Amino acid sequence: MKKIVCVAVVGKVNDPLFIHDYSGGSEENRLKLNYIVHCSLDIIEEKPGAKKVGNDMYLGLLYPTEDYKVYGYLTNTKIKFIIVVMDSTDIKDNDIRQFFKKLHVLYVQTTSSTFYKPNSKIESNKFLNNVTTIVQTL
Repeated sequence: MKKIVCVAVVGKVNDPLFIHDYSGGSEENRLKLNYIVHCSLDIIEEKPGAKKVGNDMYLGLLYPTEDYKVYGYLTNTKIKFIIVVMDSTDIKDNDIRQFFKKLHVLYVQTTSSTFYKPNSKIESNKFLNNVTTIVQTL
């Protein structure tokens, strides 16, 4: 069973830069996951830790749904990382923190490329493959 079913990177002005569905589900499920990611943006804005970002950018559990748990991470540059995890998995908080740190490093490497246009969608196959690799290791 897959633990992480969706990974999203959202820009400063809440524009989706990268959203990938790892659930292998239907189009309806993909839309549901996109909706969950979109709803989590409001929660990130309201979260007290989101106003002052220090060394720890991990926001923790944003909210649970009937089937999923949603976790967030906010960079110093206000880029948001969101993952949707199956509710039935017993994933540890520290593992999620480490996942976000790895995702942050991948994001920085990808957006530092001279071929990346700032604030645009991340369409790099290398980024997708690297994210998929860390999703599978969790």
